[in-house]
Amino acid sequence: MEQFRDEFKRGATELLVLHMLMQEDQYGYQITHAFEEKTNGNYKMAEGTLYPILYKLEDAGHITGYSVKVGVRRTRKFYHIEESGKQRYREMLADYLLITENIFNILGREFPK
Repeated sequence: MEQFRDEFKRGATELLVLHMLMQEDQYGYQITHAFEEKTNGNYKMAEGTLYPILYKLEDAGHITGYSVKVGVRRTRKFYHIEESGKQRYREMLADYLLITENIFNILGREFPK
């Protein structure tokens, strides 16, 4: 059962990362921490899972990264969602909602509106 849960989460991760960036520019650890906090620890995302997604989105031009100096010697890379990323988010969300509603229909459950 855990394997199914992990695969399902992996499929939704890009959508959720884009959602987080729709709220505000964020850096990697901030995103992973927010996932865990918003799900009461039920959705822990390893940075090794997150960064390939961020790099993929950045390579596609959906997000851009910029560095901010933190302290004397450290910098943090923040990510900003671009217009194409906002469009991708809207498309992915519409697909996700449609698929989820159809799953609810098949299971004979009422889809929350």
